[in-house]
Amino acid sequence: MHETMTHLPPERLFRAIADIRRWPDWDDDLERTGLDGPARAGARFTLKPRGGPRVRMVIETAEAPHQFADVSLLPLARMRTAHSFTPAAGGAAVRVVIEVWGPLAFLWDRIVARKQAAGAEAQTRRFLAFAASLS
Repeated sequence: MHETMTHLPPERLFRAIADIRRWPDWDDDLERTGLDGPARAGARFTLKPRGGPRVRMVIETAEAPHQFADVSLLPLARMRTAHSFTPAAGGAAVRVVIEVWGPLAFLWDRIVARKQAAGAEAQTRRFLAFAASLS
């Protein structure tokens, strides 16, 4: 889990996270993403990590402007990345939580989730800079 504060309002943060096609603009680990249609709960999309295979994804929660969660459909496991944007004095509190479950959760935790958790602070800084650049 990673938490931080920002001067940006939850509405702008949600708009930035829901723009899945632009995730590679702030996530250095991604080559590309693909989503047909709006970013809403149940929508399926793909992402391609740098040097990795294409990953099937589903949006689990898209409750503007406070919550967005996606689930990676990994072999014999699932990994959820949940973002919450809670109003706070002069901006918002940002929380990122990563969870892994399933028969091979231990493996995916070691090769993906721990790396993402370790880079969450830097990735959140890039995300906030991207969100600030939106008009």
